Amino acid sequence: MIEQTAVVVSVQGDLAEVEGERQGACGGCAVDGACATSVIASYFGHRRPVLQAGNPIGARSGDRVIIGLPEGALLTASLLAYLAPLLSMIGAAIAGAQIADFLAPSYVRGLSILAGLGGLIAALGWLARLSRTGSLATRCRPRILRRVGEGSDGLAVRFQDQNPTTKKQREPARSYRAQLS
Repeated sequence: MIEQTAVVVSVQGDLAEVEGERQGACGGCAVDGACATSVIASYFGHRRPVLQAGNPIGARSGDRVIIGLPEGALLTASLLAYLAPLLSMIGAAIAGAQIADFLAPSYVRGLSILAGLGGLIAALGWLARLSRTGSLATRCRPRILRRVGEGSDGLAVRFQDQNPTTKKQREPARSYRAQLS
């Protein structure tokens, strides 16, 4: 699961608009902003991405939350976004060249280029429709996992006292939360 901290901007039913916190490479670099990457980033601004996420925990506007996306969903979306248009363009260009070779041999290159562009446009249109409606829209949508401060923030230790011979719990498990200061 790929996780990211975000702030809930608004809530509409089961969905919430969240504003992600952009994490650049400059935060962990020793050069600290004195490189070409930071100069290029300064021209494009530091706009935070806003996206829709499933809201199964009932987060409200202004809450800091952890959103998550399964790795498989990211891989599927990446393959569809990059590979489908490329394969469609190449396939249409080859098909256009074969048809043009049969019908008009002197226009093979031009018709191959036009067919390739047509295949690219068709694949992009198909992906746009698929991302708005269909199972891809719900399967590749991130969801809110928890509020910041719940779960794995800080050090949580859980002790269980069990009888080794009967494997039954003698007393309820106790949770201790260590605060790091």
